[in-house]
Amino acid sequence: MKLLPQWDKIVSFEVPMWTPYGLDYRPVSFIGGADRFLKDIAFFAMELESEFIYLKGIRFGEVGVVTYDKTIDPGRDMVFPPLGFIMIFSYSRAMEKLISSFLKDDEDMEAGICFCDLLDRQMRLGGYKAIAIMSNNPFFDDEEFLENFVRELSKGVENKTPSSMTFFAEKFGYRRFFIPYETDNITDLAISGIFNNFEIAETASMLGSVDHRQFR
Repeated sequence: MKLLPQWDKIVSFEVPMWTPYGLDYRPVSFIGGADRFLKDIAFFAMELESEFIYLKGIRFGEVGVVTYDKTIDPGRDMVFPPLGFIMIFSYSRAMEKLISSFLKDDEDMEAGICFCDLLDRQMRLGGYKAIAIMSNNPFFDDEEFLENFVRELSKGVENKTPSSMTFFAEKFGYRRFFIPYETDNITDLAISGIFNNFEIAETASMLGSVDHRQFR
């Protein structure tokens, strides 16, 4: 059962060829740097079998494992601070459940399931399923949101079986690779696709064109 909606959008990231994306020896400590919120989010996400991929906000700029160049210098290529807010995690059922519960009464935030493509000089390296959280409020307070989100992540980790994933990733390295639909049952995916197509067709027949979710 899907707790979050499927968004009809692929988010693309240009990954600099010098970054250690394939084999990362500091997947938590480097992303977090000196900021405790980011470090905690990276740690808790990995404990929930997910990964903190990307964040863009007024206070934090752009950080994440797909933007190592901007993580080192968050103001890189920026004339003005980024408006709005977006945060992306690799997909896991545990993370989907936690985010769905956390945002259910928040009218200022939206979350959905999408796909991410990784590019190197316009060549596609691979793609994976992801969970995106976003706000269109140009002056969204990302610091307050992350403070509350870290508390929720902490509770989610406390309620599950302890994992040593983060320890081993930091000590021996964390290898990333792509397995299509690694979190989905293929039969369930096909059935969901059929029902989704029916829904889109019926909506279009009554309302005209469908307004798909789009963001960058």
